[in-house]
Amino acid sequence: MGNRCPPLSASTLADLVGVSTIVMTSDGFLLAIVQSERNSASPLLLAPAGSGTLEPRDAKDNADLTAIVRTAMERELLEETGIKREELRATHVLGFGRWMERGAKPEFFGMTTLAVSSDQVRGRKPMRAERLYSSAQVLIELDLPALGGELRAGHELLAAPSLPHRVRDDGSVPLLLGIRAAALSSAS
Repeated sequence: MGNRCPPLSASTLADLVGVSTIVMTSDGFLLAIVQSERNSASPLLLAPAGSGTLEPRDAKDNADLTAIVRTAMERELLEETGIKREELRATHVLGFGRWMERGAKPEFFGMTTLAVSSDQVRGRKPMRAERLYSSAQVLIELDLPALGGELRAGHELLAAPSLPHRVRDDGSVPLLLGIRAAALSSAS
């Protein structure tokens, strides 16, 4: 092709916009997903409980970008966890980044709080189509205000004392960035 730019149809990249929302239960537990070995982005790592891509159906009439992103985050969360819409308390879009290892894929990060406890969501199953990519759900106690204070005091995320070891050892890029954004937001 010489010096020509190939058409998007020839790209090996997905050309998608990602959304990821971390999920916190009413009693302070992070609900995360263990990705299966079939997952292309983060096989066998912990991922946000609501993680995927924007879809045309997420855009409602006259919705602004924040509302569209929030809708996508909540849709992914409901598909991947078995949580019911009425159990959602609030979803906040907290940040945006580019995932360089994935061709600079744009990714929005958020946090969803639930109106139910960890005991009430334990053992929920994702929709059948999601089970191919998600092997399990885990609940991990996470003190976001304490973590936010440590980050503001100069700790790097992976060195912060209150970051749970399971997240430090097995957290995917979207999970770690979502937790960082939520912790900084909770400490303000």
